This record gives sequence, C-alpha cells and structure tokens, in this order.
Amino acid sequence: MATLVFLALVLGIAPSGDAAPPAPVRFTLAVSGETTIRVTLSGTGDVPGGPFQGSIAVNGSTAEVPLAGTVERAGKEWNLPVTVRYADVPADWADRFRPDGFAYRLRSASGREWTGTARWQDVELEGSHDAAEEFLKLDDVSLTNVSLLSSEASAQVMVRNPFSFPLKIASTEYTLFADGREIGSGRTQGLLLHAAQKNRLALPIDVDHSELLAAAGGALVSGGDVAVRLRGKLVVRLKGGDVTVPLALSGHLAEGS
Repeated sequence: MATLVFLALVLGIAPSGDAAPPAPVRFTLAVSGETTIRVTLSGTGDVPGGPFQGSIAVNGSTAEVPLAGTVERAGKEWNLPVTVRYADVPADWADRFRPDGFAYRLRSASGREWTGTARWQDVELEGSHDAAEEFLKLDDVSLTNVSLLSSEASAQVMVRNPFSFPLKIASTEYTLFADGREIGSGRTQGLLLHAAQKNRLALPIDVDHSELLAAAGGALVSGGDVAVRLRGKLVVRLKGGDVTVPLALSGHLAEGS
C-alpha cells in the first residue's frame, strides 16, 4: 500500500482524512507492471459505451495524458479501464500537486468533456505486496563497523522511479528492529530519485550495541542472518507541498554483507 501511495502522489493523488461527497468520476489505481499502471475511471451518467479515445489532465495543466480503452456500461454505471505509461505522466502534474485534492478534465476524441474535483480519499488503490516490491524494497542491512562498544550499519533500500522526471526526497527518518527490539535509527536529507530507473539509497544507521547483542548476538556470532524490519518515513518534496510515504520494509542483517 505504501508504494501505491508513492506512485499515486505523482499522479496527483494522495491520502487525506477529510470527508467529501463522491466525485462525478471515480478513480481506481492498480500496479500492472514496471512501465505501466492500470487506471479505472468510473461513474454514473451519459458516458456512452464502446471504444474510447481521449485524454485527461489534472489541476489545470495543459499537459494531457492519452487514454484509450472500452467503456463498459451496467445500467446507469460506466467503467473505463485504461493502461497508462509512467513515461507519459508529465512533470507539470507533479508540480501542480495540491494537498487538499485535485481537479480533472477528461476529454474524448469526439470533443466531449467532463470536468470535476475529487478528494484524495475518493481514490481507490489496489495491488499486492509482491507488486509493491517492484518499487520499494529493502535489499539488505549490513553491519559496517562492529566493536566491543559500538556498531554501525547501512540499509540498502531500492526505490524505483518509473517517471520521466526526477523526484526529490527532502528527508528520511527510520528505525531498525530485530526480534521485536529497536536496535538502531537514522535519518538523511537531500536525496534524489533519478528518472526512469532503480535508485539504490544507502541509509546509515546508528546501532545500539547492547540492543543488537540482546536481539541477535547468537546469530551474529555463528555467522547467520538476522531478520529485521525498517520502519519510518520518506518525505517527497513537490512544489505544492511535501508528501510523506511510510516505510515498513523487511529484510536481513548480516555482518559485512
């Protein structure tokens, strides 16, 4: 779920707790691969069934994303599932991000137009844990310095930015757990996710040596791996405001790995 929110925020969609009436057009997002995302537009009204060619824009942007699919009707309800290439999402959409909601303009090739606004909680997010790992994953946690009195570690986190523009990470804050114990923490500032590629972030961790030994001393002495969890947040900086993406990642801690 965290990764889908990360993807959604660049499309102009992020969670909010404010209540709001349903938008005329509803939006559902689902990860469908490394290069595309599945978007389903739905609602009630006069959208005709059959093949659809058109485009959509958000928040007053003149940059539009092409849409092609088939409108399915069931009574008054209609659904339009389409596949959107991440590379087609314009940087101007990210620049126009608004924390309180988004406006949309849906156009058909025949010249019809539908406009409206929606709150973020109206957007449905779908996807499995396996799909999420394509975009946000803890590769490993390595002990970089171990002594009798102190320890240091580095978490290698892979973040895929599928878009054609870079994303700025204003800051990260995170805590490392092993066997239910908090064994270390860290933070960073000023990272960059390069466009259209996997980005490997090295996150330094100050380790509490006594807690590390209490949680995993036996496994470390025997040379075994230790299951760990990294929890925290990653803050993406957009012109319209910062967006927080929660981190809840599982991996292994190994000495010198």
